[in-house]
Amino acid sequence: MIKKTKENSLDFKNALNHLSEEDEILGKVIKQIKPKEPDKREPNFEALVRIISGQQLSSAAASTIFSRLKHLFENKEITPFQIKETESHAILKCGLSNAKTRYIQNLAEFFLEKPEFLNELKAKDSDELIESLKKIKGIGIWSASIFALFYLNHPDVFAWGDVTIKKAIRLLYEEENIDDQKIKKITYKWKPYRSTACLVLWRWIDEGAVKFS
Repeated sequence: MIKKTKENSLDFKNALNHLSEEDEILGKVIKQIKPKEPDKREPNFEALVRIISGQQLSSAAASTIFSRLKHLFENKEITPFQIKETESHAILKCGLSNAKTRYIQNLAEFFLEKPEFLNELKAKDSDELIESLKKIKGIGIWSASIFALFYLNHPDVFAWGDVTIKKAIRLLYEEENIDDQKIKKITYKWKPYRSTACLVLWRWIDEGAVKFS
């Protein structure tokens, strides 16, 4: 597993070249959609709140709910203290489920008890980071992977459990009954740039999943 350092962030250009060389199908997708490097995102408490609030929702629905949540806090950065001081019914009115509301409140308590947690995460490799996050109630493999990929720019993270990624692999590699073993076999050649491969697949689906000639 590649250690997360300043030198080995997403390294987007080299990642695209590697993926194109190692996987002919993915290479054709890259040539077709011409993916752009994602914007930098701040790896903070609010980021995890956003990820939890968007679990198992479409991008549009997740964005709407998070916008309401931001409005609740006057569009300022959401902090653990703010969540702790806010009544559950106010959070629920933003569109979050009872379970997600409890998860976010639990996350706030966790961060208040362990204020150095994020700094500790930044020093871990992706496997260690994901395992640390999964110990928090409400954060599973998908949520932890999304945080590692989008917010800490780990280069070799696969978004396990992501239905869009699974759909893209099924369509591109013509695997009707796709399972984890088949996914592992297909994605092995993407190492050490599985994060960029996921970004390419999300973009391909967003653009209509048009098959190349």
